[in-house]
Amino acid sequence: MKNKIIFFMFFLCISSIVVAQSFVVQYTYSKHIMRDSTKIISQNTFLNIEENHSTFFSEAPYLADSIIASDQKLGKKVNFKALPGDILGCYIHKNLSSKEIIYYSDEFDEHEFKYSENPKFNWKINKKSKEILGYKVYLATTTYAGRDYEAYFTPEIPLQDGPYKFFGLPGLILEIFDKKNDHHFLATGISKEKKISINDPITKKKFIETSKPKFMEMRKSHAEAPLKRIIEMMHTHQIYEKKDANGNIVDMRKVLGETQKKMIEEYKKENKIEL
Repeated sequence: MKNKIIFFMFFLCISSIVVAQSFVVQYTYSKHIMRDSTKIISQNTFLNIEENHSTFFSEAPYLADSIIASDQKLGKKVNFKALPGDILGCYIHKNLSSKEIIYYSDEFDEHEFKYSENPKFNWKINKKSKEILGYKVYLATTTYAGRDYEAYFTPEIPLQDGPYKFFGLPGLILEIFDKKNDHHFLATGISKEKKISINDPITKKKFIETSKPKFMEMRKSHAEAPLKRIIEMMHTHQIYEKKDANGNIVDMRKVLGETQKKMIEEYKKENKIEL
């Protein structure tokens, strides 16, 4: 019992330390694309920490912008289908002082949305430890948005931050995954000098402010009728038929109906990080 008290007092002391440094942490984000699927996709993501603020984002939009700019400069036609897809689909800004998170989403085709949130992580710290990138890390567990998580944090970097929305441990989170391992973040590099600015991707777009419950309802409605707006436009303009490349008449009602049905089935299987 005495050892346990000393163990937790150690972390309590560490958590009171304020480190006014800038860090960029690179994580590999791996996820199972569909529920109960063995297929995994991975992507590089970054946590940009500056004093009491941080931003978490994927490298995919930057790679896509770079490819587009290069192709346009060379006068080449941009192959949008070949551009890297963003499996994260958001930018996350944290105010570590106020514990407020702003979630910027670009997952919808027509509009971008943002909402603020003050999540409460009920962390339980365990004595179990291992090493990641040469740092000694300790196990902590929590539950968030329908998933049970295991996280490994290091008091050697006393920044109460981590990938995605996670924060609040007495040290930087270097690894976190849900118990099904559907979503897994693992730190692969830490830099104290290199800074990455993500102001442009956020300021270039006009995000519509909403609440998280409304955003989740929009996501649910979109999954139930992903082509709703297109179908409405078809009826508004009464464009029910068109010719294909061979000059054959195509029934747009049938095509859109079948396409939407397939999309709905795919959305049902989609493995979102928040349930």
